[in-house]
Amino acid sequence: MDVSIIIINYNTCQMTSECVDSIIEHTSGVLYEIILVDNASKDGSKEFFEKDKRVHYIYNEKNLGFGAANNIGMKVAKGKYLFLLNSDTLLQNNAIKEFFDYAESQNDLACYGCYLVDKTGKLNFPASYFPRFTIKEFLKDTFCHRDYEYNPTKSMDVQCVCGADMFFNKSIFDKTGGFDEHIFMYGEECELQFRMKQQEVKRMLVPGPQILHFGGGSLQNMVEIKISKINRYQSHFYILKKHMFPLTYNLARLYYIFVVTALYLPKAIFKDKKYLIPIKQIFIRI
Repeated sequence: MDVSIIIINYNTCQMTSECVDSIIEHTSGVLYEIILVDNASKDGSKEFFEKDKRVHYIYNEKNLGFGAANNIGMKVAKGKYLFLLNSDTLLQNNAIKEFFDYAESQNDLACYGCYLVDKTGKLNFPASYFPRFTIKEFLKDTFCHRDYEYNPTKSMDVQCVCGADMFFNKSIFDKTGGFDEHIFMYGEECELQFRMKQQEVKRMLVPGPQILHFGGGSLQNMVEIKISKINRYQSHFYILKKHMFPLTYNLARLYYIFVVTALYLPKAIFKDKKYLIPIKQIFIRI
């Protein structure tokens, strides 16, 4: 088996089915399997995908989160390479073969992503930066406003490949132990790739694979959007606490308390109490 494609589904039956269709339609010249891990969907996904012979379907009795579900898929994967693919994506070309050929041509271990685009064809955040883990980094002027200068015709090193499309040798999973399952959702790919960096694993964007990424596919209503904001803050502070010195971590919390309170408190007072969500989360000890 060349590549194990792992997709996590949470109440996105139609979108996930279209993602699988795009894989089947565009993929050739490489031996692959599709592992679909379902986080307790209640939208008919179980009944639908249990009958789909194209996928290895795994149903979790409860929603374990993105990282934990991916770990389940990676543990049963048979491929030399793992390709973690969001359900809200569509392959536009033979992207998996493109990734495979590129990885096979390299001598170093790396985690690869491509130049993701949205439905309008614009780049859709294909990479990000690690959180600031030192005081020196915290004090940089570019702390809140950093972006890459992308050139989709060339490969480029990045700190963190977008979690929507992560292609890497399975030996990297064996070395890192996969995702930290304390992180339910958001930031888990960044934390994993920070540990990859510590293992001297490169993270790169490569030209060739073409993938459309819609984004936010599992956020079906305002309640889930609210929960997602809470998850973002909880995950962020867990990651900071895990990788920072205690003193630096507490200084970072004070910094965020000041910035977030100044930013959202006026909105909470004069506009909408929903803006209290980030303020409340900022004071939570993780």
